[in-house]
Amino acid sequence: MDFLPQPTLVVIVITIVLLYNIWRKKSSTIHKIKGLQPPEPSFALPLIGHLHLLGAKTPLARIFASLADKYGPIFQIHLGAYPALVICNQEAIKECFTTNDKVLASRPKSSHGVHLSYNFAGFGFAPYGSYWIKLRKLTMLELLSARRLEFLRPVYESEIDTLIRDLWMYLGGKSDVKVTISEWLERLTFNMITKMIAGKRYIENS
Repeated sequence: MDFLPQPTLVVIVITIVLLYNIWRKKSSTIHKIKGLQPPEPSFALPLIGHLHLLGAKTPLARIFASLADKYGPIFQIHLGAYPALVICNQEAIKECFTTNDKVLASRPKSSHGVHLSYNFAGFGFAPYGSYWIKLRKLTMLELLSARRLEFLRPVYESEIDTLIRDLWMYLGGKSDVKVTISEWLERLTFNMITKMIAGKRYIENS
């Protein structure tokens, strides 16, 4: 089977992209209320959406800042087939987490929640609803409340003291020993979590 000439392929690809953008704009105006949609950058590609705009060497924060200067502090981009709302305004962020917090409290479903969180059973992956409200209440009462933090204070203090003592022994009084601090902090975090839950340390003294 002969391949099509390169100019013909380019024309076909451009036609598909234009037809896709026209179809998406028409479908969005049919299914959603016109006038309430945030502005959106043009030239979204099929399947990848606006991901090609985010793949430059420029930091992501600067890319969003330039888009905010062009389209306003609230705009929408497509990450693949999924729309994402980008907010670059302090007042709008405050409104999202106060007035409209219930609307924006849920999380998009993904394979991570199915496989890593036992079908969205974990607090970080569960969608907003009665189950998530119960998890949040349980977390606030049993983990983040002032009473619970004061009760677990000896665990924090003992693990930090142990980390400092182990680090001092590891250095051995030398000043030219290289230390990967991220590994030590990871060890500290795991030891705190497991000691609070099971009463035992995750990594014993080496």
